[in-house]
Amino acid sequence: MNKLKSLLCSFFPLMLAAATPAQAAYPEKPVRIIVPYAAGGSSDVLARGIGDQLAKELGQPVVVENRAGAGSMIGTSYVANEAPDGYTLLLADVPFTIVPALYADRVKYDARKDFTPVALLGVSPLYLFVNPGFEAQTVPALVAATKDSSNKVSIGSGGNGSLTHLMAELFMQNTGAELVHIPYKGASASANDLAGGQIQASFTTMPTAAALYQAGKIKPIAVSSPERMKDTPDVPTFAELNVPNMTVQSWWGLMAPAGTPADALARLEAAMKTVMQSEAVQQRLVSLGVSAPADSSAKALSGMVTEDFARWDDVIKRANIKFE
Repeated sequence: MNKLKSLLCSFFPLMLAAATPAQAAYPEKPVRIIVPYAAGGSSDVLARGIGDQLAKELGQPVVVENRAGAGSMIGTSYVANEAPDGYTLLLADVPFTIVPALYADRVKYDARKDFTPVALLGVSPLYLFVNPGFEAQTVPALVAATKDSSNKVSIGSGGNGSLTHLMAELFMQNTGAELVHIPYKGASASANDLAGGQIQASFTTMPTAAALYQAGKIKPIAVSSPERMKDTPDVPTFAELNVPNMTVQSWWGLMAPAGTPADALARLEAAMKTVMQSEAVQQRLVSLGVSAPADSSAKALSGMVTEDFARWDDVIKRANIKFE
């Protein structure tokens, strides 16, 4: 009898274990990538290219949803409030680190605490362009021209608070240049007026300015990349020109809500490593004028985001940029 009781006692826990359903391996249902912008833009195109390949790696559909509005705050806030289960991700870019400093009273999430990085998707530098007919055709000459009280040298941007605006402010802070900021409704409009001579300088990406540059209507005099770009080997970096703190990359990354399980994050990061090496994604990046990062890991994205939070907070405070 005692022997029977002993057998039952040892068997009972096994029966309970068998009755408890095993935790399903991630993922067991479709994954969504939220793009906080309208369809058709670079972030949306990149997300869809990534999504197609990620679906193959995960064995589950990956659906891209656009939740645009409020300078990316609507889509970003949506993801911050979703369940941290690995099934809702955010396609983030540079405004992710700029918006909290510009709209501190309006942001309904904590960009630093409410998200965890998954993968760095791509990077792209910004160029400082001038009009070919302008007297200053180098960075030192441009800085010197702004010190002449008889000159009013203007620099255009894609709008107040945009990355191109903050690059102009960063340039002024690091060189002592005194430029008049002219905001436009988009970087393309700024580049067009630069070509027409209405303004003298402007920061923008090469994809935005490619047609005007190739036509010789605007001239790049410096690039914010760590090294010279192979497509513009004659354009020096700001570091070469001894302009400090101007090595800045525009970036795109994949984020998950904070608290996402470690196994889901590990599965996503491993899948994205393969995705980023695929020919289809490499071609998609080239078509957008975006460079594949040397390191696409979550750690690489975390480092870039942390650096940008500090950089843009400082620039915005020093330039006293305030939005309601």
